[in-house]
Amino acid sequence: MRVGLYLFASITLLMIVAVLAFLANQGNYDVNLFGLHLSLPVAVWVILPMAILLILSVLHMFYYSTKNFFLLRKWHKDALTLEEALYWSILQEPKEQNIGISDMQDIAELLSKSTLSPSAEILASNPRLNEALEILTKINNGEYVDLKTKKLSKQLSTSNPLTIKNSINRLAVDSKFTDDVLNSQNNHDEKVVKATLTHVAKTQTLDKYKKYIPQMSMEQIGIILSRVQNGENVSLDEDIIKQVVNNLSFECQDYVKLASASTKALSPKVSLSLFNSFQQKDEKAEIAYLYLLLEYEMMEQVKEFLDANPENDFKKLKLFYELKQTHSTYKLQDIMDIDSLCDDA
Repeated sequence: MRVGLYLFASITLLMIVAVLAFLANQGNYDVNLFGLHLSLPVAVWVILPMAILLILSVLHMFYYSTKNFFLLRKWHKDALTLEEALYWSILQEPKEQNIGISDMQDIAELLSKSTLSPSAEILASNPRLNEALEILTKINNGEYVDLKTKKLSKQLSTSNPLTIKNSINRLAVDSKFTDDVLNSQNNHDEKVVKATLTHVAKTQTLDKYKKYIPQMSMEQIGIILSRVQNGENVSLDEDIIKQVVNNLSFECQDYVKLASASTKALSPKVSLSLFNSFQQKDEKAEIAYLYLLLEYEMMEQVKEFLDANPENDFKKLKLFYELKQTHSTYKLQDIMDIDSLCDDA
């Protein structure tokens, strides 16, 4: 209701009634009330109840207008708080928010413990929410977003999924970031460190990253060995191979893959010496050592090894050894897959 219009209409009505009452009766009317003697014009007595009603109605409207004003201000404040909660939930960093209106408290409680991941690109009317949605979309699409320029680098925790994915995205576009992660691993989530080691295994030579070899998993070492097999020079050397074997639990097939890679990265003398020492400590390396002897066509040593290990059943390699006695031109890879050498050993 428009209070100004209401007051204008009410006062106008009072004046009209007062004028008409005065024209009808210009005399006074006396009243004794609680010992007081009042003598007022009849027109005043006529409009007095109307004036009292007007004052009370104005006070009533003022009270509820004031109450609604503070309630609406509270709603506005809580709406901004919910907007803040939405912002941090979109950025995968839900935070506790204080909500005064009970109708909104359940929503705020839910948002304080939830993250939002829209299933499609959406455009919000609020610029701040749009910024959060844009950051989320870019990172999920594999782009790197400089959170420092967005003033979010200190707001998002290192364990935040977006921070982790954004750091992983950064590996592809910032060559210095690999060293930053590995040199300050405590400042990064373990998933980022793992992804960085995988990035090294896929793209870098190992001479610069030797000290991080003990942290690599068998999967990452497998990537390095595949690169060597494909003819890449990754600086795989004797020391790195020793580190790998000492820090990981190798199975028979792992030794064979390592031996195959060593034929491309090391000299025959070094490879044989390494794997001879390995097989003396771990019988799982015996097939890999025998494979190297056959690969380098050292038949006398093969015979000596087989004679020295009659209890072991190296079926496939024995068959190849026997075949090699009559068909010396055959290569091991020509007739069998080295990945299957351990299957029936």
